[in-house]
Amino acid sequence: MTAAVSSGGLALPQAIVRISALQQWWVLTNRGLTKVVRNGEVLFALVSPLMLAACFYLPLRSLVAELGYNYAQFLMPIIMLQSMSFVASAAAMRSAMDGLEGVHARFRVLPMAELVPVLARTTTNVALLLVAVICGLSVCWMIGWRPLSAEDGGTGWSGTLVAVSVVVAFGLLLALCADGIGLVAKTPEATSQLIAFPTLILGMLSTGFMPLAAFPEWIQGFVKNQPISQIVSVMNRAQSGTLTWQTFAPTVYWCLGLLAVAVLLFGTYQRRTAR
Repeated sequence: MTAAVSSGGLALPQAIVRISALQQWWVLTNRGLTKVVRNGEVLFALVSPLMLAACFYLPLRSLVAELGYNYAQFLMPIIMLQSMSFVASAAAMRSAMDGLEGVHARFRVLPMAELVPVLARTTTNVALLLVAVICGLSVCWMIGWRPLSAEDGGTGWSGTLVAVSVVVAFGLLLALCADGIGLVAKTPEATSQLIAFPTLILGMLSTGFMPLAAFPEWIQGFVKNQPISQIVSVMNRAQSGTLTWQTFAPTVYWCLGLLAVAVLLFGTYQRRTAR
């Protein structure tokens, strides 16, 4: 397709370059991945589980061993979940900063499908998610975690694959929610608080760091039934080969809840920008 361009009284044809949605997605994804590397998020994906392991495994391994637990095996699920939490926080901050810098507004006036920027940010988050999974598993291996063999009452790498799949699915949904929060939040500071405090509190008050019996009786009901503890239980049971639908169902419901929240946040953003 061509358009006429005036030059010295003459109309010269000029080709209109049409960029496909796939090309737009690729360019925006490269932009996101570049920011991830430039901002040091890849490095923090390693430092985050490493610091968590150092802060909890080193001082508490002997205490938990007295309760009959291998603390390296015990910590694996919460280290992986906290790695996913870091990805979500990074996703929220990137989305919020783009809003603050007017990037989202510029994208809306371009001949671009509304889903392209969302898919590009999601692809970036998935890439960082995979890096975080590799770093998290590497740190767990360093402190002594191993897939439980059949002799040890486990299912080996097959159970580990199920456990990792669960945490990746949860991490992706959490990142989607975080991206939505970044879109609707007024400031990056508000975004960081909305992500950091709930994940920190739920992580500390979960069975990921200490067994349920170590908590006061009055709070054990909350600790047992909150989402982080539910996912920790699923991951542990997947590795030991004792996973049942009764154990798995609450995690499915929590994930569906996260998906609903993400849809609500993106819908809120669309309504706000359509005014």
